[in-house]
Amino acid sequence: MAQLLIIVALSHASPLGPESNLNPTTIRPNGLDAPPNPQGMNRCNRLPYWQPNTIKHTDCIQALELFRTAEGAKSGSQRFEFLIPGAQKVSTLLPLSTPRVYSAGTCTIAVVMLAALPPNYLPPGAYPRLWPPIDIETLDELRNAAADVERSCVHLGGEYPKTGWTLRGRLNGSIGVLIYETGSLMDRIIRNERSLYLDAATNQTLQA
Repeated sequence: MAQLLIIVALSHASPLGPESNLNPTTIRPNGLDAPPNPQGMNRCNRLPYWQPNTIKHTDCIQALELFRTAEGAKSGSQRFEFLIPGAQKVSTLLPLSTPRVYSAGTCTIAVVMLAALPPNYLPPGAYPRLWPPIDIETLDELRNAAADVERSCVHLGGEYPKTGWTLRGRLNGSIGVLIYETGSLMDRIIRNERSLYLDAATNQTLQA
């Protein structure tokens, strides 16, 4: 039976103000405008640090199912504030820290703020810029994005499946939804955060 893991990063953020006061430019560092949010864009790749061996469609289906069930009673249509550990909240929305990682066998799905990634390991095609550490989105939208990447990159790759990613986020388009091979260098980079590991198979929690 495949081991399923959820990784939920710990956060010490505190609310600062109501959502009604939000202005997207207030959370863009150094006055930089965020790039357009490429909704529906799936950037597929076969980079060796994303997929050193192979990724299986059947494992990704299991990882998607874990994504759908792992967040418990959270409403899929409710907006949440996604942020990197240590970032300060900018709204009254409930915070969800990143990275959030869902793994099954060879396949891992990650929800990660691009601001948390080393510049040399931004997803291929991502804008080389200072990415905001906070954005707002629903779990349903992120799950649908992961399903789109799985279908476009992994499943349609057939005998030669690809990994891939896309962006979501209602303020800045700065939330990355990535699919890559479990145990790859990209996997290790994203897991190398202060995180809370929940093993869904054994119901045990471990702090990294």
